[in-house]
Amino acid sequence: MRILNAPQGSDEWLRDRMGVITASNFSRVFTTAGKKSTSQQGLVNELIAESLMDAPTETYKSKDMQRGNDLEPEARACAELLLNVDIEEVGLVKLDDHEIGCSPDGIWDNTALAIEIKCPKPGTHVSYMRRDKVPTTYVQQIQGQMLVLELSYMWFLSYCPGLPPVLLKVERDDKLLNAALPILIDTADEVKSETERLRKKYESR
Repeated sequence: MRILNAPQGSDEWLRDRMGVITASNFSRVFTTAGKKSTSQQGLVNELIAESLMDAPTETYKSKDMQRGNDLEPEARACAELLLNVDIEEVGLVKLDDHEIGCSPDGIWDNTALAIEIKCPKPGTHVSYMRRDKVPTTYVQQIQGQMLVLELSYMWFLSYCPGLPPVLLKVERDDKLLNAALPILIDTADEVKSETERLRKKYESR
């Protein structure tokens, strides 16, 4: 794996992610059943555009997303207390041979362990408390991080001030990842080849 240490959210980190299939978008590449997502081509087009424009694609940040960003340091400190560890922040981690990567919310023990943190609204957090399992929405993101980081398990934390935190240990799903990896690689290869083809085609005009 390749580790790029630009702080998450920084301009350098955004540039590191250009043209890279990252874990936050894995659900747009493969489904929880290990099939190609119907959103895959839309993501491919966005990643090609980033590379051709040499600029990160602008993304909308909702009020809830900003709230999550603001609460993340507090949530990370909560996780440190619950797990009795010192959690480090990391930029972008990529596979050695493909532009596929992830930006975990925290790592420790030399990337041997990692955590994904969510800071949802109270009602959403309560739904996680009631389910006591990782929401389906985040399955591809979390499993994909284990693929990139070569982990057998990782942690999921849902944090909402005023409510008990939800901390879950998530085991690696090899059946899903064995099906997902070829789809991810094919998608990354398509982004690369189409970027090169379009650049050559239009630069010659």
